Amino acid sequence: MKRILVIVPELVAPPGLVGQAVIESGFAYDAVFPEGRFASHAPLDYPGLPREPGGYAGLIVLGGPMSANDIEKHSFLEETMRLIVGFHDAGKPVLGICLGAQIIARSFGGEVYRMAEFESGFYQMELTPAGRADPLFRSVDAPFPVFQNHYEATRATPGAVILAAGGACPVQAFRLGRATYGLQFHIEVTIDIVRDWIRVFGTAFCRDEPRLLTDLDRQFATHFADYRRLCHHLIRQWLSLTGA
Repeated sequence: MKRILVIVPELVAPPGLVGQAVIESGFAYDAVFPEGRFASHAPLDYPGLPREPGGYAGLIVLGGPMSANDIEKHSFLEETMRLIVGFHDAGKPVLGICLGAQIIARSFGGEVYRMAEFESGFYQMELTPAGRADPLFRSVDAPFPVFQNHYEATRATPGAVILAAGGACPVQAFRLGRATYGLQFHIEVTIDIVRDWIRVFGTAFCRDEPRLLTDLDRQFATHFADYRRLCHHLIRQWLSLTGA
């Protein structure tokens, strides 16, 4: 059985729907929480991040509250950048979600910048012509719903092919090379994950986007079924790039 490595920068931002889709697709995954110093495959003795891809078929990097620019505060960021480049150079697929996409951009010389406004909640995304032809998105009907939750975004990443745009930033999905993908939006969250974010980070999040409190139930009732199908589709397509 092929295994995927999943880096989880924040304890309350777990793999969620992405992890379920990986398992339902016949793969397994190891989750490493570098800030929490925990790993699913070594729960009693934290092994740290691997230095190279090893036997893993692909790499997923999830989101977190820190900035990809904060490398002096969070040592795992530079370790993750080196690992991303290692997977990329080995021809193994990489997928970054939110912070993960920003770490990918920085790994290849892109810019991570503070947006003019906080973007959170469900938004509709549009595909670029390149996105409509891309292996991940070419059978996705646009516009499609995704969940957003970010203060920062990416731009000017050398060699990046822009695949999707919408909401408050023009780069919502990009690809580098054959199989390194960054998604600014989330495809992993459930309503309980978002509620946990509100519990932990609500002072800032709900001040800047009060609909997280007032409109969350309605948003999930409206969009979650389509959103979940999109998540599973994108993960299946991404896993197919491992050669399975």
